[in-house]
Amino acid sequence: MGEEMVAPIPEQVVLKSLFDEFCANEYPGEKVDDVFEIYGSSQILKPREISPDELSAGIVDGEKDGGIDSFFVFLNGALLSPDDPVLTPGDPSVKKIGHRPLVEVFLIQSRNTDKWSESVWGNLLSSLDVLLDLSTQDSEMEEFYNVAVIESTGILRRAVTSLAGKFPRIKFNLFYVTRAPEENISATLKMRAAQVEQRVESKLTTGSKVSATHVGAQGLYKIAGEDFGQPAKLEFRNLIREKSSYLGVVTLRSYLDFVRSDQGKLRDELFDSNVRDFEGDNSVNEAIGSTLATDDDAEFWWLNNGVTVLGTEVDGPQNTLTVSQPLIVNGLQTTHVLDEAERSGTLNPSRLEDGIVVRVIESDDEDTRDKVIAGTNRQTRVPTVSLYATQPLQRDIERYLLAHNWYYERRKNRYKNQGKPAKRRITMNLLAQAMITLMLGQPDTARARPSTALGRVAGYASVFPEDLNVKAYLTAVEIIKAVDDFLRTDAAKELLDEYSNTRFYVAVGYEILALGIKNPKQIHFKENYHRLTAPLDMAVAGKALTILALTADSYQKKFSKLSRDSIFKSVEFRDLYFDALVE
Repeated sequence: MGEEMVAPIPEQVVLKSLFDEFCANEYPGEKVDDVFEIYGSSQILKPREISPDELSAGIVDGEKDGGIDSFFVFLNGALLSPDDPVLTPGDPSVKKIGHRPLVEVFLIQSRNTDKWSESVWGNLLSSLDVLLDLSTQDSEMEEFYNVAVIESTGILRRAVTSLAGKFPRIKFNLFYVTRAPEENISATLKMRAAQVEQRVESKLTTGSKVSATHVGAQGLYKIAGEDFGQPAKLEFRNLIREKSSYLGVVTLRSYLDFVRSDQGKLRDELFDSNVRDFEGDNSVNEAIGSTLATDDDAEFWWLNNGVTVLGTEVDGPQNTLTVSQPLIVNGLQTTHVLDEAERSGTLNPSRLEDGIVVRVIESDDEDTRDKVIAGTNRQTRVPTVSLYATQPLQRDIERYLLAHNWYYERRKNRYKNQGKPAKRRITMNLLAQAMITLMLGQPDTARARPSTALGRVAGYASVFPEDLNVKAYLTAVEIIKAVDDFLRTDAAKELLDEYSNTRFYVAVGYEILALGIKNPKQIHFKENYHRLTAPLDMAVAGKALTILALTADSYQKKFSKLSRDSIFKSVEFRDLYFDALVE
């Protein structure tokens, strides 16, 4: 007899409807199993502000993936990328990180099935021995693992090494996500998960916390129903009301209630995504923490600059305000130190009745909000790149792209929250990478060091020059998105299946071949952008990729100890590729 059909539980029925809607709205036409990997990761990572590009970078599934579908590393709540300077030992940014920072890892396995499989955990046991080994070189792993897995897990390996002197707290979270009911989890499956936990613990520093969690239909249903954008209430001691603005003193107890969820966790979505990753100097954090730990006559708000909150709608009687879509745009350090002090027990209980100055500004106008963000952060050492999104040029780019049905997310996930499809959304970081590639002719920099290039005023001006016709940015978007689509085809994968390494090289290779450029160091994108039009000529794109594959193989034979990742980040390799294109 055949296997008996089991009726789906209600959560499975609802989940299927939610997932079908996600596929149709976000990734129409994509393979359903691939989209489920994105869906699973996006649900687990709620309410963190993860862009589609960041999600894509963290998904490492494919041949030689070591049993890993997705891998993300956060430092004090901020997602780390491979080019983050904090991953380089001795970099000045490391000195700014306080003692015992929190390193959080999310390893996510997503299966678009209605059954649990023990092999999901079993496949990890051997691979994690190698991928979490700090002594193994990347080039030594390439025989067994793909480039994306090595690079993503390498973020953790490098972070542990770079931050060793800070004695980081490591929290390693493993998730197995599927559509199966949780009640079908067997004792053997739980045992396998426990084995993986023990294996990971053995590879990390003493005191690291490791958890392996099963998230099935009920778990996904619960996450989907959580409203992370709900309004928040502030109870003031006293309140001054002006037109669309409010100022007053709030007790620290009330402020903690404002910034925490019903489960008592800090609401990450409250922090503006453009400035939320700033940790500040140790001395600043230590001074705030020291004040919170003492019991003296000086009220906290006498010694602190306070907090600025933006809300799209603000209302409430007397000394109470309800803030819709609240964003804390100034006061990140104060909030984090206060939350940590209360959790760790270093906050003197009497301080909870102390006050903190809170400014609330009501506006749903983007220009006004940009001015508030820029103005309130002008006196703090927020990295310059964090505030570029507020500049008039960036607003002009957004408006022009919008007129051509592209959604430029100067503010992370703004258009995602409006339900715009992922394929038509583009982040500021990706546009910058496209400009570094097509205008500056530096695919190696776009691949390896985009944030470093933007971290300098001169670097930003070279990537986003004021005198460049706004139409050029549209061309850059269309080319890079078309290249992405090409690289996902089976024909392209047969030539070279290394998406993260190849996308910017193929884009500039296509540009050089399509324009007939003889000197790749003189691309003159400003003058030539109008000659590049979508859709791509597939023959030209294929030629650019073929030349890239041959050049990479030849280069690696010559330098066998270099990892593939290192090759594509090399200036020497870039120049060899350019020479091959114009031969």
